[in-house]
Amino acid sequence: MHTLLSILHVLLAVITVGPAMLLPWLGERALRERDGERVHQAGRRCMAFNALTLVAALFGALTTVTSDRYSFADAWLIVASTLYVIAVVNGTAVIPGVLARIGKELQDSHGVMGGELLEQHRGRLLALAGLNLVFYTAVVILMAWRPGA
Repeated sequence: MHTLLSILHVLLAVITVGPAMLLPWLGERALRERDGERVHQAGRRCMAFNALTLVAALFGALTTVTSDRYSFADAWLIVASTLYVIAVVNGTAVIPGVLARIGKELQDSHGVMGGELLEQHRGRLLALAGLNLVFYTAVVILMAWRPGA
């Protein structure tokens, strides 16, 4: 049973974490093209894929429960779980909120946005997307490496 849960955990993580990490960058691209609808769409998809990573996390928790080698007290798992929670909150609430706000502004202004305002939005979005990329990457590294295990 442990092996099956582990396989499902890894499979779901591969399917969901990749898009969760990369979808905000599509929002940035749509922002550069001043396409409010695509910015909104990227935000919705970002939220959905980040939320779907919770299914992978559930299978990860079940894998840990059924494991003889790992426990929730392992330092690498505590750090990875903490970073994961931060990434999920950022990816399901913060980034989609920013994308929704930007998309609405673009739609309300019919794609016309001043260069300075565009760069402010772009900078904020790139910072948040970069943080999410770093957090998810750290989680993947910790899950693969399992230091001290």
